[in-house]
Amino acid sequence: MSANSNTALPYFQRLQLQFSAHIRDPQNTAYVPEGEQPIESRRLIAYQELFFNNIESFFTQIFPVCSDILGKARWLEILREYMIKHDAHTPLFHELGQEFLQFLDSEFEPQADDPPFLLELAHYEWVELALSVSPEIDFEGGEKTSATQLSWEHAYQLSPVAWPLAYEWPVHRLSAHCQPKQKPEEASTLLVYRYLDQGDAVDSVPQETVEFIELAPLLYQFLMALEFASSAQEAFESVAKPYAMPADQLQTFAEQTLHELVSLNILRPAC
Repeated sequence: MSANSNTALPYFQRLQLQFSAHIRDPQNTAYVPEGEQPIESRRLIAYQELFFNNIESFFTQIFPVCSDILGKARWLEILREYMIKHDAHTPLFHELGQEFLQFLDSEFEPQADDPPFLLELAHYEWVELALSVSPEIDFEGGEKTSATQLSWEHAYQLSPVAWPLAYEWPVHRLSAHCQPKQKPEEASTLLVYRYLDQGDAVDSVPQETVEFIELAPLLYQFLMALEFASSAQEAFESVAKPYAMPADQLQTFAEQTLHELVSLNILRPAC
């Protein structure tokens, strides 16, 4: 909404727009309609700091590696750019991470020194929070499948709280001291999953925990193919052809992984 169109609004709404615009971009006074008295900056300083510090603290918790790689000054510049440009559509604080990803994807104007992997790294860091608060729940009903119940002829389903991930950059290895300049030839394939950690102590309270597993590309493709295959055998055969290893070695590797993922309750036979 332009400053001129604000003049048709009631005075209290014009004040609200002045307030929110000033909080987003304290250096810009163009939002004040002509002939109208701006809110005194000294009255807004505390609110400016409160809003910005809350955003900075929250986003730094969600994206600690992004913050570390960019450095404090550049990280704060990007957060200010986010506040100025992005119109968030959620009142839920824990969903602001996804809003930040939308900003990086469509509104952010990177500088020459900004890392090319920033969006992928931010997504990787956000996934942990996203899965921890996801309303999806693990497999319901029944006992965990034992190794003796497994069959290569069964169809299998992936747990709703297990998400396969693929990135062009090795996001799980990035840090202030590890920043490749070129994309690797092979994508980084991962699995993030949530489980109930029973703890070691007898009286410990179970806690939901999010973990990441690095997957070989074959296993990532295998998991993705399981959703549409009538059996694990069919899923495996659909993705194994490009690999140079002997088929029996590949299948042994895939069967071992199948057993491991079933034991972690990440996979189970489809009903």
